[in-house]
Amino acid sequence: MASPSKNQLKIAERLADILTRLNNGEILVPQQLAAKYEISLRTIQRDIGRLSHLLDKNSKGYFIDKNRHGHLGAGEIERICRFASIQDLFPEPDRKFFREALRQSVTVKGFQYEDIKERQNEFDLITQAVEQRNILSFAYVKTDGSIKNYRLEPYRLVNKNGIWYLAGLDCGKQKTFCFSQIRNPQKERDTFLFDEALSRRIEESDSLYHGNHIGEIVVRIAARAAPYFTRRALLPNQETVRSLEDGSLLLACKNVSPMEVVPIVQYWIPHVSIVSPAGLQEQMERKLRAYLDGKDEKWER
Repeated sequence: MASPSKNQLKIAERLADILTRLNNGEILVPQQLAAKYEISLRTIQRDIGRLSHLLDKNSKGYFIDKNRHGHLGAGEIERICRFASIQDLFPEPDRKFFREALRQSVTVKGFQYEDIKERQNEFDLITQAVEQRNILSFAYVKTDGSIKNYRLEPYRLVNKNGIWYLAGLDCGKQKTFCFSQIRNPQKERDTFLFDEALSRRIEESDSLYHGNHIGEIVVRIAARAAPYFTRRALLPNQETVRSLEDGSLLLACKNVSPMEVVPIVQYWIPHVSIVSPAGLQEQMERKLRAYLDGKDEKWER
């Protein structure tokens, strides 16, 4: 393999600066980056592409999800940027191998990515259906083992904590499907009328359970745990209602599914509890008691 050129070293320096800013919690916009580094938008988009395995994107720009990747150390940033700047020198098989090894070395601190290599063709087909706005038909294996057929208007593939989901419209209702439970996807010739507003809502929301939402879930955070929730949002669509005199917090999660909030509350027991809807805290406690008694109790929907 040839030695890195001056240009590649310059790319590495630029990538290191970009990645450091992302690592510090900034959200970056390609146009602003191009102006800062005095390069073309196309060049900065190539830079972003080199880091795409680490990045998430919302309506504001590109960012690093610390829930998935944690905080990157200086050594990790150097290693990532060194490889990203010279990856074009590798043959494609080696390039893929090193990218995968690098990704795994970073994500091990956060959530592990779901391995979809054996189903890459199906993933690519779904991606095409989303991009080309084709109806997608598939069988879906539910958690109880039953199978149901769907004919979906696919809007977006979403990665949440390393797991891939497909969000779309089923007979006019917003629904989300876990990619690993989708079987035999088929891209139909029929297309659908794309709703830009719906697409933005899906993109901007932290919630995955589109169509199965509660308008608001209010959670109380004990003073001891409050700093963790003020430092960054640990709950989906988290908003602060108010800080209480004893140092505790009231937080609201807007337009979310209980299935996204309850597991986080359970993780933080005894420092976090659900204030409203009142029945949700009771249901969670009942389910925990059933678990301790060796019983299996399903969630009410």
